[in-house]
Amino acid sequence: MFADDLNVFEEFDRLVSMTTVVSTLGICRKRAHAWGRTNRVTFDPAKEHLVIMHPSLSRGAAFRLLGCTMDTDLRMHSAIDEFMSKIRPKITAILRTRAYYSTRDLIGQFKTHIWGLIEAHNGGYFHATSSLLEKIDHAQERFLRELEVSPEQALLDFNFAPPRIRRNIAVLGLIHKRVLGKCHPTYERLLPWYADRFSAPRSMPCHSKQLYNHNVEISHQRSLYNRSIFAMVDVYNNLTQSMVDSPTVSSFQSCLNKVVKARCESADVTWTLSFSRDCEFDLDAYEIDDE
Repeated sequence: MFADDLNVFEEFDRLVSMTTVVSTLGICRKRAHAWGRTNRVTFDPAKEHLVIMHPSLSRGAAFRLLGCTMDTDLRMHSAIDEFMSKIRPKITAILRTRAYYSTRDLIGQFKTHIWGLIEAHNGGYFHATSSLLEKIDHAQERFLRELEVSPEQALLDFNFAPPRIRRNIAVLGLIHKRVLGKCHPTYERLLPWYADRFSAPRSMPCHSKQLYNHNVEISHQRSLYNRSIFAMVDVYNNLTQSMVDSPTVSSFQSCLNKVVKARCESADVTWTLSFSRDCEFDLDAYEIDDE
């Protein structure tokens, strides 16, 4: 990952016994240490972790990967609890200054000091359960309640979208970055083109930049898949041609934001679910200026 970082992964069939998995990982560790002695590399025991990542058969303690705390059972509760413990006192501190600042300034402070902490590892915990993600949503909702500002007013007057919408748009932005060919080549292998979907007869029109979402390969943990970036590929595949033709990620996300605001202005009760798998709506009903 970095010049002084070494990560080794191995994939096992789900029917392989846990004893075999642990034994294989132990052999791998010994080989890595032998390589280190040969090449005069010393490993820090405090930063060395041997874990098994699985939704139900995990083993080992949570560890950090690129700054994000990873649970071996992939729940991501450690990461969310960690940054929630940081943002709650900050929100309280911002609210204590409300006598000295306008609502716009207070919301600006929230964007500056809170959103950065929440969204630094958006991609890492995106697949967490709704009960965990709601902790983030409730923190922002509490802030707005204290300011006596409705979610609709926050969005339309202060460009202050709910965390759920921002997460969805952030992940769709990553997918669009892959479509533009501006991301790491790993994403191109992970999300290859899916020309067959575009050519197949469909009741709904679709754009010409379809991606493969690996849906047919899932036989277990379907709920985990449904909360992942792969499920969001379906959302991307059903966007309009003009949206996916956006030349930059920022212009693409700007189009999505305009749709959210248009749905909010039209008093659509499901606007907070925009661009999630739980909400389907007619994108052609919203004429968005791409400028």
